[in-house]
Amino acid sequence: MHLKYLSLCLFSLGLTACAQHNLRPSVASTQLDQKVIQGMNAIYEYPSYDYRGHFKVSVDPNQSEKINNVEKTVQLDAAVQKKVDQYLREQKINLNKKQKQALYAAIANEQADSGISGESRSEKVNAVLINLLNDLQFSYDGSVHYRQKMGSLNLTARYEKPTLLVQAKLPMVLDLKDYKFYVNYFGLMPYLVNKDNQNNLAYVDFSKYKNLFTNVDMKKFVEYAKASGAVSYRLAEPQNLQRLSVSDAERKAGIVEKIRLKDTVEALLLQSELYSQVNAKYLQKNVLGFDEEKIAESIATELAASEAKRKVGGAEEQKVSSEDAAAVSQQLYSLINAHFGNALDSEYDEDQSSAAQDGAAEEDASDTAQAEEDASDTAQAEDVAVADAEEVTQDEEVASLTEDQCVELQSQKSSVALGDINYCQIYGIDVLDQSAGNTEKTQIKARQAALKQTFAAYDQNQFVDDEAFKALWIKHKAEIEQALPKQRNPVAIDVGLDEKGRLVNADYDIAYTPAEFNHRFNIKADMQILNYGKATPINQQQLKQAKSVAEASKGSLFENFVKGFSEKLGQGDVSEHPVGAHSDVQDLDSTLALLANQTYDATSAYDKTYKAVFIAKLTAEKPSYIHYYSVQQLQEIAEVYAYWFSEEETYNPQGKALERIETLQKKHHLEQEDQFDNDLGRAVDHIVITTIQGEAGREAWQKLQKQYKQPEQLFSKQYQLEFEKQNGSSDEEKHLLSETADILGKVYVAARKQQLTEKTIQNLKPEHNEFIDYEIFRDVYKQMVTAKK
Repeated sequence: MHLKYLSLCLFSLGLTACAQHNLRPSVASTQLDQKVIQGMNAIYEYPSYDYRGHFKVSVDPNQSEKINNVEKTVQLDAAVQKKVDQYLREQKINLNKKQKQALYAAIANEQADSGISGESRSEKVNAVLINLLNDLQFSYDGSVHYRQKMGSLNLTARYEKPTLLVQAKLPMVLDLKDYKFYVNYFGLMPYLVNKDNQNNLAYVDFSKYKNLFTNVDMKKFVEYAKASGAVSYRLAEPQNLQRLSVSDAERKAGIVEKIRLKDTVEALLLQSELYSQVNAKYLQKNVLGFDEEKIAESIATELAASEAKRKVGGAEEQKVSSEDAAAVSQQLYSLINAHFGNALDSEYDEDQSSAAQDGAAEEDASDTAQAEEDASDTAQAEDVAVADAEEVTQDEEVASLTEDQCVELQSQKSSVALGDINYCQIYGIDVLDQSAGNTEKTQIKARQAALKQTFAAYDQNQFVDDEAFKALWIKHKAEIEQALPKQRNPVAIDVGLDEKGRLVNADYDIAYTPAEFNHRFNIKADMQILNYGKATPINQQQLKQAKSVAEASKGSLFENFVKGFSEKLGQGDVSEHPVGAHSDVQDLDSTLALLANQTYDATSAYDKTYKAVFIAKLTAEKPSYIHYYSVQQLQEIAEVYAYWFSEEETYNPQGKALERIETLQKKHHLEQEDQFDNDLGRAVDHIVITTIQGEAGREAWQKLQKQYKQPEQLFSKQYQLEFEKQNGSSDEEKHLLSETADILGKVYVAARKQQLTEKTIQNLKPEHNEFIDYEIFRDVYKQMVTAKK
């Protein structure tokens, strides 16, 4: 469980603290709970840190032996056997005693094989898992680097017996700046890697989905993560929090205070679920910054960019364009690397990789994008038809049962129809199982469902922190107690803090007995946090030498499987493009954004901006429409689209304007959702809304242009402002940032004159490296080029 949460955390870096979310809950003593919460929050207050730990699962040996004794006797239930006998008699099937015994044994074995019998399932787990888990140990270590947007995890599994020792290590690196996941899975699955790449990392490029990460509001995310991690400590009863003595060994490890939380698995899970419930809308929209509409917008944008790339074509041998920010960024990386003699094991490599892949990933994905678009259109049409048919069928033929009605059926004395029994399986309710255990389980499930509905009413798209949630928890305390089972699985968490109050160590002790098994799992784990602010660097040379998963698997047994998997990620036929293989043509996104900015700055009107972007995007995606309709008709269609896809507070025509739009809706048959191209309409709205929200930034940029007339100075100042906005800088760092920005300003001017050489960056020092952000460089470069056109 601990490793599962740790892995998930690494996949979002800032999410690393979620390792303490469900497994590192909270407390109720006013002083102690605050100390633990502050200690856990320390991992957000430093730019980096290392972590390491162990994880062990064992099974109660006494219960294992008991199950082994039962394993030999698999028998058919007596009542079932009686029914079989009766059936045989009424059907006049005569079997002798030996034949009947064989039949009963076959039925019993079939039940065991299909897992119907609870005892047989325990026996299988006993045979497969218990022996394995008791001799298997996990350890892990890694580091998190917030500023570099990178994290590493090295997972090691060790299986040891008196005559057998097997150990496998799985190194992993997540890069959220370059949008790559690196892994060396040779130790785990040797047959997936070819001979030449057994010692190298392989990577999966997920830049195709980078919008899912760039939309995240990191400040709000950290705020949410802190509160989420604090919930269980905030809710714990005073008697469940204790101050423990610190041993000599712990003091040597830097621990000065130790606090224990005692709770249950069931309570922690319910706390987590309800806290997520009251913040669901806020998390999705305000923190993660995406919803169904934005996902559709992302897909539409990506397809448009791929189409633009396809039309441009490839000129792989052409000179690096002075107007191509990605190409200049890559050239800058090469010069910096040469300037330092390849001696810096730093973020140059990751940023160079980002520069090389930004264009390549989109170009590589273009072939599959068109096929996905066609398949998606067909699949969506089929799904809509099926859904409509199912809806009609249900409305006309099925009187759907609620979960409460299914619970009531369990106590119904009269016969329950088979259809109702089957339908109640949707809720996981076995109507015919009226055992005490199942009855309690069903009741608990129903009460928890009701409780979630109650807490869902508090989900108002506003942030509910741990203190506010505690008030809700106390308010519904009686209902919560009824929603928890009588028999619960205990959890003990010991947290060690250093003299600065920072989290240093966490030990977990969980005794868990799943309801479907007859034995107990003992889970023990520990985790240490160390080197705050001075985490172990990630080996950039290894990342530079990494090959794509497809290349690393070429010639292995699973080459075709990996190729198919890569194609699903839009990376089929991945190829590395050399420096200089870039186009002067901006992608469609940039062009439409520029059009929207110019139109809105001139008109300050949503509808006029929408219509301008709409026509341009429609032309790019569906040129046949442009041929078919007149200009007047296209304007009318755009006017209706602007009204349909806008929010009321953004664009709300009244009076004659509204009457005109309603007339146009009837004229063009644009009156129902199915009659619109929703992806197109929402994508245009997203571009326009982004433009409106960025108006203040554009005004600041225009002011900066008037203040700084020289391109070198303008680039330097804008880069410095953008870097501070995204990364922040202390007073001590400002002079280094300013020096770095000045050098990059010279780089811009030299690149525009086709004179960028190593001499341009001769004043660059190793301490400047931390302030070179290639993504910001590319953005400012594009901004400058656009301003000069």
